[in-house]
Amino acid sequence: MTTTTFTDLKTLLNELDQGPFVSLYFQMAPARQADKNRLAIKQLFKSAATQFSDCFPDLAWQPYEQQLTPLLTDIPYWQDNLPTSFGIITSAAHTTLLRLDTAVENQVCVSSWPNLLPQIAAQQLAFNFDLLCLNQDSCQLFAVNTGVAEAINLPADAPTTLQKALGTEVTGGDMSFHAHAGGHGAHVSYHGHNTADAEQEIDHRNYYQAVADYLKDFTAKRQRALILFALPENQSLFRQLVKNPYLAENLTIERSPLNLSTNDLAEALKPLQTQWQAELLAIVRERYDLAANQKLIASDREELRTAALAGQIDTLLLDQDQLDTTTPDWLLELCDQVLRYQGRVRIFPAADYPATEAVVAIKRYR
Repeated sequence: MTTTTFTDLKTLLNELDQGPFVSLYFQMAPARQADKNRLAIKQLFKSAATQFSDCFPDLAWQPYEQQLTPLLTDIPYWQDNLPTSFGIITSAAHTTLLRLDTAVENQVCVSSWPNLLPQIAAQQLAFNFDLLCLNQDSCQLFAVNTGVAEAINLPADAPTTLQKALGTEVTGGDMSFHAHAGGHGAHVSYHGHNTADAEQEIDHRNYYQAVADYLKDFTAKRQRALILFALPENQSLFRQLVKNPYLAENLTIERSPLNLSTNDLAEALKPLQTQWQAELLAIVRERYDLAANQKLIASDREELRTAALAGQIDTLLLDQDQLDTTTPDWLLELCDQVLRYQGRVRIFPAADYPATEAVVAIKRYR
């Protein structure tokens, strides 16, 4: 028996071997109450054993019991490491532990296919990106994962301050110049001695150019969306200078990031989640309407299954409000096949759902 902790959807699919599968999802008590968590888990375990006997009477429950018992016994006592919810997917030989940062309904599913829907729904809400907090003469980068921002440790030569970026000033005649290194080699920036304000503005612009140059290689390596947190006037200047495909255009925080506490930063990030979800929904609606006009929509169960097995489905859309907690085998198989052919599964509440049927697919071709 082996146990792994889930990292991404591709890893999860690779880890899932031959079924049947027992899939459990449960939310932890907010107060981290071990007794309450233990009771909920015990009830789920009992339900899983009963469902397994009913669904697969000719198979032994013991291999599943041996894997689940120690894990379910220990989890309530992980006081310092408990996420909002857990998911556990177990086959006869392997168990995968899912740590979820969103609330889920306690549920058990015993099937020939793993129940990935709660995990997909949680992952769909996980908007992860890098955040550039930009001031006039300094900047800081954060990695934001599931709403939590952690400072990124940058190398010593990163242009985190104007002084570091522009280097030592050398005066010559009526002109001054700064020698500095950017993301693509050395640069020389000049400014005159007309007024202090003019010099400051030129240094401001040169500093932002140095930051933009540095971020080209940085974002190319990380391949994550970059969101800008800066005053409107600083946003405007920086966007004039930067040419970076990872810099978000519409998602932004237009205020000063100076002297923010951890709680202040967390509050500033919250509206981005709502904006991102709205953009995602708009994209799905646009793609659905286009596919409908091109007759690339499928909703019949047999047509859906045939298309999934052939790798024909680009995006599977599910109405969350019409799905029961006891998800049918055919839908679990459908989701599994779509994902294995690099398709997408999107789950929306009824108010945001673009179709009328509970399950529809956008096909890649007819």
